[in-house]
Amino acid sequence: MPDRTKYINETDRTRAYNEAISMKFFCNSHPLSVFRPLLAKCNIIRAVDLRRLPSGSLVRVIGLLVIVHTPPTKSGKRVMFLTMEDETGLIDVVVFPKAQKGFARTILTSQVLAIQGKLQKQGAKGISISIVMEKALKAWSGRLDKFLKMEIY
Repeated sequence: MPDRTKYINETDRTRAYNEAISMKFFCNSHPLSVFRPLLAKCNIIRAVDLRRLPSGSLVRVIGLLVIVHTPPTKSGKRVMFLTMEDETGLIDVVVFPKAQKGFARTILTSQVLAIQGKLQKQGAKGISISIVMEKALKAWSGRLDKFLKMEIY
């Protein structure tokens, strides 16, 4: 992993941390924007960049977990649908039972979630974009306050 001190503005990190623990609201910027240079160095891409990649690409993304939805399925197997948010937009993620076995706890207990999976584009011109999760990047996932204090990896 690259030296994080070279890529992170400490003033911005401290401001984001203070906003997260005091207000639970971000006035200055999205909390992940502070870390984007470091995340980019670790090949973790932004939501907006998913549009330019071909379907089937292996991608790594990170975001604030907005919602976890587990609707009933005909087969009776649990499929999780996640919506995550980074500083550029929303990311839709599908988690099938195989991936849930090792990572359901991480998903359900994280505010910041980093995942790796296959990009899936559907519809006219690939306008519907989602990621089929293969694994959670546990070192980059966890509580937001710990992430902002850089204690999660």
